[in-house]
Amino acid sequence: MLNLIKDNIRLSNKWLIILIINCSCTNNVKVLESEILSASTWSKNDQFPTFEECVNLNADESLICFKNIIENQMNQFIVDKTFPIDTTQYKLTIKIDSEGNFVLENIFPMDRLDKKSFSIIREAVSNVRKALPAVKTNVGEFVEVKFNLPFKFSYE
Repeated sequence: MLNLIKDNIRLSNKWLIILIINCSCTNNVKVLESEILSASTWSKNDQFPTFEECVNLNADESLICFKNIIENQMNQFIVDKTFPIDTTQYKLTIKIDSEGNFVLENIFPMDRLDKKSFSIIREAVSNVRKALPAVKTNVGEFVEVKFNLPFKFSYE
């Protein structure tokens, strides 16, 4: 019986030491919400996502190059697809993740598209080749970005 109590005391001491170490290593650092918002706000020094061939261009040319590549790749994907006649101007919300992958987040107005058309547009976006991801320069990290792209079916 005495041995059993000794073992329990040793076991309790081990857990007490682990508990003390664990508590002393967890410092509660509070960061104000305003500091988080300030650090995460996009600045002129941050780098937008881009493609290799757009890197050495000035800011305006780089943005045009980036947009043109996205449009060309989406057009190549949907050129042989059939859609119902639709003259609606859509707004695609596209996310480029921290690895440069394109994902369709939302389409507005969604209620005007049938499931097949939505699926084709989603595939067209996800088939855009990987981009160089955006960089938040104050932390030196690749970050996810979202942007809106106007979209309208063209029947030529």
